[in-house]
Amino acid sequence: MNPNLPLETFIPPPDFSHINLLLTKDWNGMKNSVFFIRVHPWSIKLLSAAIAYPTTHDPLSSDLSALNNLVQDHDFFARSTVYCPPRWFNAYTRTPDDEGWRAGSSPHFQIHPGDLLVNFPRTPYYRLNETMLPYLSLAEAHERKWEPTVEETGHGEEVARFWKSVHRVESTP
Repeated sequence: MNPNLPLETFIPPPDFSHINLLLTKDWNGMKNSVFFIRVHPWSIKLLSAAIAYPTTHDPLSSDLSALNNLVQDHDFFARSTVYCPPRWFNAYTRTPDDEGWRAGSSPHFQIHPGDLLVNFPRTPYYRLNETMLPYLSLAEAHERKWEPTVEETGHGEEVARFWKSVHRVESTP
C-alpha cells in the first residue's frame, strides 16, 4: 500500500544479528502469510525442517502448523525468532470504504494509512475481486494519505521503541 516505506524499516538493528526470522501473530496464533527471513544458514535449516515436517511428523500438517511447531518446540529456532506487531507487515483489511474499523477485529490488526501492505487471509477465491478492489483502487490512486514518507508514518520511531523493548526483555536475567 505504501511504496515509500522501505522494507529496511523493520529489520532488526545490528545488536540483533542473531535474529533471523520476523513473524507476526494474531488471535489465532502465528501468521505465516508474510514474514522476514534473513539469508543465512539458519534459515536454510528452518525452511528444510518445515518442508520435511509432514514427512517426519504429522503428514496432515499444514505449512502454518509446521513452521509454528518448529519455532515453538525447538529452542534453536525460537531464540532467533521475534514476533513483531502485526500491522508492520501483516495488516488485515478495514471497512471497504476506508472510513472505519472492521467489527470483530482490533484496530491494531487492521491497516492504517501509510502502512506497508494489507493481507487478505483466508479470502475465498470467489470473493477476491470484491475484497481486493477497494485496496487496488487506493493503491492506484496514489493518495498522499496512503503514501506518506517513512518519517510521516511514525513507523521509524515505533520500530525503534519495539527493538528497545525487545532488548530489555532479552537482557533481563
